[in-house]
Amino acid sequence: MVLGSEVPTDGQGESQGQGGPEGRPEPQPPQTPGGSPEHGEGSGREVVEVIAAGCYARKSTEQNVADDAKSVTRQVERAREFAAKKGWRFDDEHVYVDDAVSGAEFKNRPAFNRLMDVVKGPGPHKLGVLIISELSRLGRDTIRTLSAIQALGDADVKIWTYLEDREIALDTEMGEVEQFMKSWAGSSERRKGSQRARDKSRMLAEQGRFTGGRVFGYSTIDKQRVVNPAEAAIIKRIYQRRLDGAGYFKIGGELQASGIKSPRGSKTWSSATLGDVLTNPLYKGTVVYGRTRQTKKRGTTVIERTPDQVIQREDPLLQIITPQMWTDVQKVNQASRAATWRSKDGRLKSRPTESKHLLPAFLSCGVCGGSLHVRYDRGKQFLFCTRRHLGGKETFSNARRLPVAFAEKAMFASFETAFCGSLVLEQLKLALEAQAAATADPEPLRVELRSLRSQVANLVESLASGRGTATLTAAIEERERRIDEIEKILAAGVAVQDIDVEQFRTRTEAVLADWREHLRKNPSTARQVLRKCLPEKLTVTPNPVTGGWTLDGWTDYRKVLEEVGLSAVTTKLAAALPKVTGSPRRAVWSRR
Repeated sequence: MVLGSEVPTDGQGESQGQGGPEGRPEPQPPQTPGGSPEHGEGSGREVVEVIAAGCYARKSTEQNVADDAKSVTRQVERAREFAAKKGWRFDDEHVYVDDAVSGAEFKNRPAFNRLMDVVKGPGPHKLGVLIISELSRLGRDTIRTLSAIQALGDADVKIWTYLEDREIALDTEMGEVEQFMKSWAGSSERRKGSQRARDKSRMLAEQGRFTGGRVFGYSTIDKQRVVNPAEAAIIKRIYQRRLDGAGYFKIGGELQASGIKSPRGSKTWSSATLGDVLTNPLYKGTVVYGRTRQTKKRGTTVIERTPDQVIQREDPLLQIITPQMWTDVQKVNQASRAATWRSKDGRLKSRPTESKHLLPAFLSCGVCGGSLHVRYDRGKQFLFCTRRHLGGKETFSNARRLPVAFAEKAMFASFETAFCGSLVLEQLKLALEAQAAATADPEPLRVELRSLRSQVANLVESLASGRGTATLTAAIEERERRIDEIEKILAAGVAVQDIDVEQFRTRTEAVLADWREHLRKNPSTARQVLRKCLPEKLTVTPNPVTGGWTLDGWTDYRKVLEEVGLSAVTTKLAAALPKVTGSPRRAVWSRR
């Protein structure tokens, strides 16, 4: 869009293309984006649309910048004045402001990202000029800033800086070089500024002085950190409740019920916030500096651990809890982590559940189908039929009691076999191969599918005429069941055709090894493993002949598939492989 206002024409003479005083053609008026100029009714004057201008303002987090860069409000006002000076129409809809956002941040910059979405959008936009104070307002990352300039240029948006009163463009080789050097200079200054700030903070830490930062439980007075009595009382309460055995969720609920706001002023206390409080050594008087640092990667801020840069010192004046209480709480935290099933990379796979006994949640009586409960006899634990206990021997016949220690040992042995890999892998491999073979040549199935659909249509037509209602209905249902079966086979075949069986075996073995490890680890993690692989309770039935017990039920290995990364396959395999039975299936326990 080219700027202009009104160009006088009288409809004759030189304006008709006869040339100027020296025979040169007169310059033609600029065209509007729509193509032809607009004519005012009866005015004899040609009106050219005035371009729409917007602005992008960003408040810098750095200190060594121009005064204009320290106020987004001032940047917007100066951009508005600049647009009026140029004769552009300033459009408030295209004012984009990011306040207190680093120039190296490109991912979490809301206004900038909204601007780019507008100009890159599928539909037309009205923005013709983007006004900024200087190039560094767009960004202080060389490559990403140049990419933004290119994207705006490709969208026919011109970039103007009001401090230099010039256009920023990459149209020429010299323009590219110039903007690259300016962007590189801004990026270099940002890195140097970060280095200077980091060096200063490290020097203060080495001298035992305050390095800044707000920590819940403390206030800052005369650039020194001091204990805040009111917040310190909350810290002590949190640590004491943790020692009492309360979890993060329960502690957070209690604080919320008491109307105590979190460090960020929220009504709720998140587990992450409580985790930070319960692991911060500052509360026992240990000041630690340099454990992590912020850096820029992939256009956003990331946190890196820097164990080689740690500076640590003791400051008794900052102590809120005793070192012994802090140590005891860390033991509670460690025990809690040990009871949680996590992957190698720390990802939570299952949450622990509170229960005094392990087996009752997974076993039922094979005689009556009722639940089992634990009873004590001379210091030993036994599983007993709950219906027999409540309903009496006249109604429920199973009077046998199963020793808990024996049942746990036998059940774990059975599941050790179930997770050893051989049975699971063979069953799943056979299912995958069967599905792949069934659909290696899907054409016969497709022919049958077309034939069945044609038959159903004919049967429905006959049914509508009122002939043989019951017989026709049964025939339609039978064919529709077969249609559904074929459709599932074809869908599953598409999913499993490209699976590498050997790669599948390797990945599955690693997952099963993790399951076995957590089955043996402790009752809490064992409960989480069993909850994943048991779709329903197993039944335990006394054998009157041998005096032993029979364990029966399903073991569902679809969770293994999902963890291996084949979640998309599990639903499609459901038709052919709804449940893979494995050990324990009809496992017979004989107590010797």
